[in-house]
Amino acid sequence: MTNQEKSENLTPSNYLTAINIIEDCANKILAHIFDPNIIQFQNNSDILSLRESQLLAIAIEDLKINYKSKKLSPLQTANLDFILGRDNYANSQIELALTHFKNSQAIWQNDTIILPGEIATQQRNNQLEKLGAVQFQIGLCYYHLGNSNSQSKQKNNYWQQAKDNFQESLDLFSQIDRQEIVAKFISKKGEVLQKLEAWNDLYNLAQEALDLHLTYGKEEQIAQDYGFLAEAAMHESKWAHASQLAELAVAIQNQSLGDPLEIGQDQNSYLSILTESQQSLNEWQTTINQLEKARRQTNPHHDLQSYLSILKALRKLYFEQDKYGKSARVKEEQLKIEYQYGLRAFLGINPLQAQQDSNGNVILAREIEASGRLEDVNKLVARIKSEDHKLIVLYGASGVGKTSLLNGGLIPALLEEELDDNQVILPIPLRVHTDWIRNSDPTTWNLEYVLETLVKNNQKNNLKVLILDQFEELFTVCPTINQRLPLYQFLHDCLSVNSVKVILSMQTDYLHYLLEWERQTNLEAVINHEVLSKETLYYISNFEVNTTQEIIKKLTETTQLNLESDLVEQVVKDLSATENTVRPIELQVVGNQLQIEEISNIKKYQKLGDNPLQKLRRKFLDTAIKDCGFINERTATLVLYLLTNENGTRLLKTSVELASDLSTQTSKIDLVLDVLVAQGLVLLLPDLPDNKYQLAHDYLIPLIREQEGDKLIAELELERDLAQNKLLQERPNNFFDKAIASMFRWMRVD
Repeated sequence: MTNQEKSENLTPSNYLTAINIIEDCANKILAHIFDPNIIQFQNNSDILSLRESQLLAIAIEDLKINYKSKKLSPLQTANLDFILGRDNYANSQIELALTHFKNSQAIWQNDTIILPGEIATQQRNNQLEKLGAVQFQIGLCYYHLGNSNSQSKQKNNYWQQAKDNFQESLDLFSQIDRQEIVAKFISKKGEVLQKLEAWNDLYNLAQEALDLHLTYGKEEQIAQDYGFLAEAAMHESKWAHASQLAELAVAIQNQSLGDPLEIGQDQNSYLSILTESQQSLNEWQTTINQLEKARRQTNPHHDLQSYLSILKALRKLYFEQDKYGKSARVKEEQLKIEYQYGLRAFLGINPLQAQQDSNGNVILAREIEASGRLEDVNKLVARIKSEDHKLIVLYGASGVGKTSLLNGGLIPALLEEELDDNQVILPIPLRVHTDWIRNSDPTTWNLEYVLETLVKNNQKNNLKVLILDQFEELFTVCPTINQRLPLYQFLHDCLSVNSVKVILSMQTDYLHYLLEWERQTNLEAVINHEVLSKETLYYISNFEVNTTQEIIKKLTETTQLNLESDLVEQVVKDLSATENTVRPIELQVVGNQLQIEEISNIKKYQKLGDNPLQKLRRKFLDTAIKDCGFINERTATLVLYLLTNENGTRLLKTSVELASDLSTQTSKIDLVLDVLVAQGLVLLLPDLPDNKYQLAHDYLIPLIREQEGDKLIAELELERDLAQNKLLQERPNNFFDKAIASMFRWMRVD
């Protein structure tokens, strides 16, 4: 009997049967679509059994022929249009498919649909599920139209529509907390972003997709995520990053295929990205090698602009390839060269250094004279040359410029000095760290070796001046008196040598520890004065308000920074508002930031807002964090925060401890610390068995703790708990272990 003959013999109950068949098939198709284990698109005929497909075709035909007078309910119409739209799409009848899908969409968007016997929440969730499915199908139609259209403008219009529909679909599934469906559909949006060449959007989407697929996805989906990341990185010219990500995509895809000979289209694309990125990386490395060679062969004394151009190019190329530590070191060299040759008035957070004249001779930093510190240098030199002063303790608040005074003033001044009997003065800067105590290798700087050398050279025609800057580090690195005692005894013994003098530089808050040294080693008998007497101590103060304006004018008059007088007056007023003095470190940081922001008049300064000084401080810190690279910015913020505490103290931590605090790999922390040390924000304190790190200045603590670090830590704790719960729910699998490790290696800690 033909379908026509069957339909002529239908009774009224056959109408209900046809409706039920359509509804059952629609539900089965939707269930298939929402099955997270099925990734690929399948036609209705692939989802339904042969018998179901035949019954569905008869039911649809019956409704068309025999029941024109019967009006279908909105839900029945929506189901039918959804089925017909999918059939049209499978047959490449895209315009007709869009008509059916949009009819279905219009019905499922209607909030007045009532499903008898179901509670309102479940009813609404079911409705949003179906709406999400049809939005996705509409997106597929526009994606198909974009692929088949030859006109570039029209292509992009279709792809843009596809992207919008895919996003609406994902938003609907997120709204009803169906993350497993979001995970299934999200990659299609990635494919359309590839077509639109929206590489930054693709990178961000791939990060989101990777998080989802590690919980809900399959190997091939994770491989595709890494492929997206690799392609996005490649189009941002991050060749090293792209190569590593593409390698990972190929490896994961190989594992998912099982048979290495079974190479699919996706894997071919990953191999293509891998090949292209490695070729470009080789070209990049060749360029780097040429620039580094030119850097070595160019003398800034003779060709300053060429040398700076080389540094700028190197800095940019290193940063683009995620070589953030190398980029930061080149940047710091660039700043120092610009400062040394008068192109920059302020040096920022880094302490001043001795400069060189046109003949390459070491001279005092120009700030020493401009700031009135030359008088301090002369007084200190006089003390060193005097027989009455064996020990000099240079002290002052954090950020007052003690290190700058030593490096940029006293040390170069001592190198030019001679004693009355033609003796030369040899300054020997040393660092305080526990290697001195623990390391007995005579080829390295340790207490025993240094003292032995000084005693041997006692009769030689020179005066040795041991300079221990930031002496307060000792009391952090060695928290117990037993740990400090070997260094106390070493310094006592050094002071007992005729040709040796010692300069300690330390913060005022730590001066009381010197009494411990005096008591433990009978120090007074060696230096002939009490350790805290005026003959031993030398105080360094902040700049006075009435002299700071003059300092700024002197520093800027020979540079490219021309600050108007009313701006200088206002900046000094703001800098001195709290203590009626100006901290040298803050003058350097703010002055450098004014030059970077090209703020030369009061109008531009006031545009920064109600508290322009605070804005400049924050921009200084933000710039330092950004130099760690976009994917490491949050990590850098957290690392700085974890090096402080609520009591305003600079903590001492190893990279292993910081990595443990942040539940990330030590290599990622090392990368960030490499940048922060190069910038001068963090001090590297060599130690055994692991190096330790500490903020360079107390000045940084309030700036860092204003960066909402406590909020970030709370977020990190929550994310850590969620990640742990996810892992507990997953089966043990080497692949997932590797994928998770890879994600935390290449993605953000957050």
